[in-house]
Amino acid sequence: MYYKKQYYSWNEVPAVLTLEQVGILLDLNEDSTRRYCMNGDLPAIKIGKQWRIDKQKLMEMFGHK
Repeated sequence: MYYKKQYYSWNEVPAVLTLEQVGILLDLNEDSTRRYCMNGDLPAIKIGKQWRIDKQKLMEMFGHK
């Protein structure tokens, strides 16, 4: 069985997130998270073939400081 890491506070979340980690936070599958990144709906950058999302920008997007 696959174990999904759960985050209970923003302090536990790494500074730079993967698609999988953002999907866990937002309760989205990896394909949907990738699509949101590609469309610019999530503050992400692409490094090679991988997407990375900055924790601070994601927090700001949802009204956390």
